[in-house]
Amino acid sequence: MRGAAWVLAIAVVGGGTVAWLVHTRGDAVDRQLDAELAAALDRGGIADLGRAQAIGRRLVLGAGGGRAEAAALAFADARLAIDYGVPTAPEAEEILARFGLPDGRSDGPSTMAAAAKALLVARNGDQEGAARIAAAAAAAEPGIPHPLYALGRTRALGGDLEGAARAFEAAGVVAPAFLASRVARAEVLLDLGNVGRARPLLAGAISDAPGDPRAQLLMEEVELATREHQAPPHPAAICAGPWRPPAIEAACLLARAECARRAGNRAEARAEAEGAARIVPDEPRLLARAALLLAQLGAVDQAAALLARARRRAAAEMPTVVWATAAVALGRGHAGALPAGPRPADPETTLLIARAALAAGGVGALGAALGGLGPKARDGDGDLGRLGQLAARAPRLTSKTPGQKTPGQTAASAVDDPMQAYLDGLAAQLAGDLVKATERFGHALSGHGDACHAAGEYVAALRAQKRRPEPTTFARLRAENSRCVNLR
Repeated sequence: MRGAAWVLAIAVVGGGTVAWLVHTRGDAVDRQLDAELAAALDRGGIADLGRAQAIGRRLVLGAGGGRAEAAALAFADARLAIDYGVPTAPEAEEILARFGLPDGRSDGPSTMAAAAKALLVARNGDQEGAARIAAAAAAAEPGIPHPLYALGRTRALGGDLEGAARAFEAAGVVAPAFLASRVARAEVLLDLGNVGRARPLLAGAISDAPGDPRAQLLMEEVELATREHQAPPHPAAICAGPWRPPAIEAACLLARAECARRAGNRAEARAEAEGAARIVPDEPRLLARAALLLAQLGAVDQAAALLARARRRAAAEMPTVVWATAAVALGRGHAGALPAGPRPADPETTLLIARAALAAGGVGALGAALGGLGPKARDGDGDLGRLGQLAARAPRLTSKTPGQKTPGQTAASAVDDPMQAYLDGLAAQLAGDLVKATERFGHALSGHGDACHAAGEYVAALRAQKRRPEPTTFARLRAENSRCVNLR
């Protein structure tokens, strides 16, 4: 609802201006508005799409609109729906049906309408059908970028990121001013792990359209992945501004949550991530990123619910969905098997790799995984720092001087971080101190991604001492991770 209200606000403001212009200058204004409509679609940011929607509605509902304006409005609506989760798909479908579009003609309006149709079909989960529509339109009119963009978006949702990157690149070649293809290609390259190629695309897009929040947030991902900041960077400046639609608001909340997790503020991270989960729209990449982070913070059932929503809009092979699925499985206590395909350039996937290695092969495997990730992987990430200490079997609080913090530890995390309690329990096991291991595992039964594994270790340690857990011991774990295998 907030997404619809946000776009409606733009439409009202833009529509009022458009109405006055149409009344005073007639056909000349219609031509000017057509030019503004085309320019807004080329720039392609969310505010530009809102402007295109306002102009398109005025022209289509008034006397100045025909097939071209209807196709442009439908394309703007379809992009808002598929890229930002705004509930504009019904309007796009109604406009296409009213004007009989696409109508099979070999011209711009029919081609743009076909691109809009492909996006709508892809959003409904039929990536193969959408790809056929987009590919046919691109072949019929190879000089128009819109069907190539639709083809790229469709391939990305189907998990073919290499194919998506090629389609977005082709759209940029035939229409360099079509910025949406550059931003979308950068997003795909990030999910392929190719940060070096994504950066210049985003830098150019931000230079040409400084107000595009999607490009800014993707650049934030680039900066995190390249570790140019030793400390976690602040979320993009766009997150401090007003009038954020749900997709941008959710992305901003996730950025803050990720920063808080890396800084060791797990409670703050959980609150921000759950805030994002409450408002995140049906945009699969955003849903999958939220699911991955929530799973790593222990909210595994919430993560699974978001993943279910993502799979209704995208194929299970989409890399961000694949990695989020692995995070949920690991959180439920299954062995730490990880995807073999592309690894998104995201610090959360780096942490997941380390956690999975520990779950599957113990401390030795964890050390090997951290070695493979390289020393920079731990820069500014408190949880990876904790795992690194365990891998080195370094003493923690017993050997530090008063006031000294463990790497990654902050004042907020110094109380008794549940992940640290889990790692302390594992270290105590290695040292043969079963009593201490039991005590530490008892403090690690909720609030982090390995709480289910901690529950299994806790039960085993109690059993070795001929003890049983209290009936209410696992109540919090059951509430946030009801399918944990160690609750059976």
